[in-house]
Amino acid sequence: MMFLEIDDPCEVLPISCRLLQLFGLGRGGSFKWFFWIQCAFYVPFNIVTRFMADIDTTVALFRNGSEILFVALMFSQIIALYVRRTSIYETIDMLQSIAAKHYSDDVFAFFIRRNVAMNKFSVRYCKFFLVLGWIFVMLPPITTGAMYVLERFNQTTQPDGFIISSEMNFYNLDIRHNLVHYSIYNFVIGLLTFTSALSLCTKDVVDFGNIRTAALMFEILAMQIRELPRHISQQNLKTIIKSHQTVLQCFRKLQQSLSLALLIQLAFFSAVWCFILVYILLMGLSAEVLNLCIFLIIITIETYSYCSLCTELTTKGNEILLALQELPWYEQPVKIQKQILLMIRRSQVPTVLKAGKLVAVNIALFSSMIQKTYSLYLVMKDIF
Repeated sequence: MMFLEIDDPCEVLPISCRLLQLFGLGRGGSFKWFFWIQCAFYVPFNIVTRFMADIDTTVALFRNGSEILFVALMFSQIIALYVRRTSIYETIDMLQSIAAKHYSDDVFAFFIRRNVAMNKFSVRYCKFFLVLGWIFVMLPPITTGAMYVLERFNQTTQPDGFIISSEMNFYNLDIRHNLVHYSIYNFVIGLLTFTSALSLCTKDVVDFGNIRTAALMFEILAMQIRELPRHISQQNLKTIIKSHQTVLQCFRKLQQSLSLALLIQLAFFSAVWCFILVYILLMGLSAEVLNLCIFLIIITIETYSYCSLCTELTTKGNEILLALQELPWYEQPVKIQKQILLMIRRSQVPTVLKAGKLVAVNIALFSSMIQKTYSLYLVMKDIF
C-alpha cells in the first residue's frame, strides 16, 4: 500500500501525519470537512441507536451498557483528538527538529535503526486494525449464515434471528428477521467500523509514536553525554545543555498533548472491563460475545500500551541523570562543574506523564487498575 510506504528513514512519525490527514485533521483546513462528516454520521447511527435499544433484562443491560461505554470512549477520544491537534503537531515538529541535528556516526546509526523500527511498528499496527475491523464486520453475517446452513442440513428449527454485531434499535428496522433490513444494518455498521477503526488507529499511532520518539530522544541525549571527552570543553557542554533544554521542552509539550487522552482512557477502562466481563459471565462463550471480546482486546491493548510506554519514557529520562553522574565532573573547571550540577539537579525531576496532570501513568498503575477492576467485577458478579 502506497499510503503505508516510508521513503525517508530520517522522517519522524510519517504514518502519524498521514493518518491525521486522512482523518480530516491535517495541518491545513482543506480536508477538515471530512472529520465533521464522520462525527455527524457517528452520532445518529452509533450513539443514538444504542440509547433507543430496549433494556428489559439483565443481559441486555450489560450488553448495551458495555457498548455504550465503549462508544462513548471512542467518541470522547475523537473529540479530544480534534482539541489536541495543535499540540500534537507542535510535538511532532519539535521531535523532527531534534532529529535533524548533527550527531556522531554511532548515534546517527542508532537513531536510524530505532526510527525505522518504530515506523514499521506503526505500519503493522495499522494493518492490525484493518484485520480487526474486518473481523468485527464479517463475523456476525458469517456466523448467521453458518447457523442457518447447519439448521437446514440437520432439519431442525431455525435460529431465533440474525446475529448482530451491536445491540441497538436501528430506527425500528427489523434487523433480527428481515434480510433487507439486516443488509442495510450491516452496510451502516461497516461504515461505522471504518470510522471507528480509523479514529482508534490514528489516536494510537500518533500517541504511541510521540511517546516512543520522545523516549528515543532522551536515549540519544544520554549517548551524547557519554561520548563527551574526559576533559570537557565549554563548547561541547553548551551543545549538550541546549539539547537537554530542547528535549525537556519537548517533554512538556508531550505532556500537554497527552494529558486529556490519558485521562479519558483511564476513566473508561475499569467500567468497560467490568460490564463486558459480567456480560460474558451471564452469556457464556457464544457467538454473541465475540464482538464484545474485540472491544475488550482493544481497550486492554491501548491502556497497557499507554502505561508501558510512559514507563519506558521515565526510564529513558533517568538515563540522562545516570550519564551525567558518570561524567568525571570533579576533573573539570569550576564553571563547568556548576553547569553539570545544574543539569543533574534538573534531571533528578522524573519525566513522568500524568493523566489530566493528576495521576502518574506507568505499568504499576495498570496492574493496580486490573486488580481493582477484578475486585469490582466480583462484587457485580455477586449482585447480578
